[in-house]
Amino acid sequence: MSENNNQKSRVAQLALRSAMSSIGAVEQPEFVEFALGAGAVSANHAWVVVLEQCERSLGPVLLWAQKFDATSLDIFVTSDAGLVSRRAQLFDRDIRVWLVADKQVARAESDPVMPSSVVPNSHEQFASIIGESGADIVREHGVLSGEVMGLEVCRVVVDENDNEPRLEIGVGAHDRETFQMLHGKVATLESLIKVVNIVRGHRQSGAEHHPLNRLAAERLLRHRVIVEPQLVGASSLQATEPPAQRLNVKDAVPCCAVGTTDDGRQIVVVCTASVDVDVVSFAADARARIAPDAQLVIATHTNNVTPSLAKLAKSLRIPARFVEVAPVVR
Repeated sequence: MSENNNQKSRVAQLALRSAMSSIGAVEQPEFVEFALGAGAVSANHAWVVVLEQCERSLGPVLLWAQKFDATSLDIFVTSDAGLVSRRAQLFDRDIRVWLVADKQVARAESDPVMPSSVVPNSHEQFASIIGESGADIVREHGVLSGEVMGLEVCRVVVDENDNEPRLEIGVGAHDRETFQMLHGKVATLESLIKVVNIVRGHRQSGAEHHPLNRLAAERLLRHRVIVEPQLVGASSLQATEPPAQRLNVKDAVPCCAVGTTDDGRQIVVVCTASVDVDVVSFAADARARIAPDAQLVIATHTNNVTPSLAKLAKSLRIPARFVEVAPVVR
């Protein structure tokens, strides 16, 4: 281990010792390495301090705790305590979440489930042109956009000069800006159709490797299961917004769909295209927001499901299951 890592580990362990002392922990645990901070274990109880990536830390913490058969935990985080606490309640374990701030330790109160955002009526006027172009109409977190096989090709934005909505064409903010420089600010149906056809050609199975088929792999997977819902045991599916907003088309954030099974039960599907160690807590949070009593399926590509992730999915208060789908062949 490098000197920097040694120093980081010592600082994290000191932070954990201080936090444990603050809540009156008197055990003499064994201190164990934890990638995002430091951990300690005694019998079936564990303590963990998380010093980075707190918003995506619950999955890593629970996978770490599984290795030591810890069934109860105290988790100390330096941010996003309410989010971590809300998601922790979805697991069939005794978990307490604490916020460490300004040298004080306080029990975290769970954040409420974020309400759904509605696309403004003034933006909905662009839904028809998106649909006519052949792109899929997507509404997430109050934003209206168009996707081609999971890749965003246009979105409605508000013009900073006149505060009026307009449709911009392009894959991501920089591409939309370049498109406007070349073609003007007014998006035409003809221009959007051309972009849709180009992107679809690159996203199809068998297409040569290209930046347009490397982006938004999780959304391409969602597109596939919506077209073929039987892949995940559903009879019909439609896209729905995830519990966390994606800030950039290059960000690999799990995405969601909701629908029904053959026997009429509601199902929520969360798609990820990588070995995502926090996907179980993310997916459970998504179900709690979309349809709390629904079946929960986590769809991912073949060979992405480790035994520890599968075990974690079963430890939810309402267990989930993974479904592996073969990736698109290039």
